[in-house]
Amino acid sequence: MLKLLNAGFTRLLKSKTFFLLIAFSVIFPLVMIYFGYNDMKVYKGTVEIDQLILNYTIFTGLVCSIFTSLFLGVEYSDGAIRNKICIGHKRKNIYLSNLILIIITTLLSYLIVILIIVSIGIPLFGNMLMKFSNFMILMGCVFAAMVAYSSIFTFIAMIITNKTITAVISILIAGNLLALAPYCMRILEASPTIQEARFIDGEMAMFEIPNPRYPSDKKRIVIQTMLDVNPAGQMFQFAQKEVKNLKRLPLYSLSIVIVFTACGLILFEKKEIK
Repeated sequence: MLKLLNAGFTRLLKSKTFFLLIAFSVIFPLVMIYFGYNDMKVYKGTVEIDQLILNYTIFTGLVCSIFTSLFLGVEYSDGAIRNKICIGHKRKNIYLSNLILIIITTLLSYLIVILIIVSIGIPLFGNMLMKFSNFMILMGCVFAAMVAYSSIFTFIAMIITNKTITAVISILIAGNLLALAPYCMRILEASPTIQEARFIDGEMAMFEIPNPRYPSDKKRIVIQTMLDVNPAGQMFQFAQKEVKNLKRLPLYSLSIVIVFTACGLILFEKKEIK
């Protein structure tokens, strides 16, 4: 395992994909800070650096899907997987070493974002408004969700041989998870009543009536669970600082890691490597 990790980090440091990820992790927070500073000057408002940090979490799934598919996608095309097996490395160690590599890289990219926002944002915008303890709890949940993302996209990259198909499927899954989250939130945030205009004696009056689209209690439980299990749904809740089931979210993330890693190990063990 250690030899595989050493080889993986060596390849990582020579990878253009890795340096593009690092460049993105530097440029994106700088852009957020720039626009935040402009808005502060123009509208005389305030910018919360903890909000900037949490806003970035929404994009982590898409970033992870692109990096993982590009970095691990070449493992089959350049014969690296076959060579590792031929020299005696166990398949489970190959899979797990790649998963660890993706997790570390994904978390590193986010830590760079945090470092830049904190080092530049605090002098410009002031200290965080959140309590530090609450912020650290949220960060722990964010990291857990990012590990879940890593397990999903590592699974795809290690099971699908074709690099192009891996990239397309990974990005589509990340995009769909990202689109599903605000859809679920809109349902949960629906008002129980709506206003209806009626004409009475030639005059229009507004009445409160039950919202026919307001979800039932059972549907709300199902939708909330879908939102909580979805890593992108977790990230949206973190960004809004409104998390109803905070203690459950790391458990959902851990469940995703266990399921996808177990399935990945089983399928990769049986996979024919040409």
